[in-house]
Amino acid sequence: MAGSYLRVTGPVLRGPAGVLIAVASFAAGGAVGGRAGLAIASTYVTVIGVYCLVNFLRCRETRCAVTGPGFLLTAALGFAAALVPGSALSWYRTGTEAIVYLVILAVGYGLEQAVATRTGRRVLR
Repeated sequence: MAGSYLRVTGPVLRGPAGVLIAVASFAAGGAVGGRAGLAIASTYVTVIGVYCLVNFLRCRETRCAVTGPGFLLTAALGFAAALVPGSALSWYRTGTEAIVYLVILAVGYGLEQAVATRTGRRVLR
């Protein structure tokens, strides 16, 4: 099942297509706005988070050790902000989620670069 998920989602979530899907997802969430927009963005972040986590378990790519759990936590907070009544999580909006997403992405790739510089490999063994 994990291999099937990677085969189906990989071509859509990686490379130029992945950038377009990310931008479209956050743009759609921003256009809709409010809780529904946050749910749209969180759905995308969940899909990419699951992809990264499964990819790490399979291929051990360093960045996925950060992005998988990081994206899933980001998405969980987004869904909580969308579903919890009241204003307790009103500060967590689609724009905030997009910024957190980019920070996690940068940290993941930065760690991968540091590992590659030190070991000559982009994977954790």
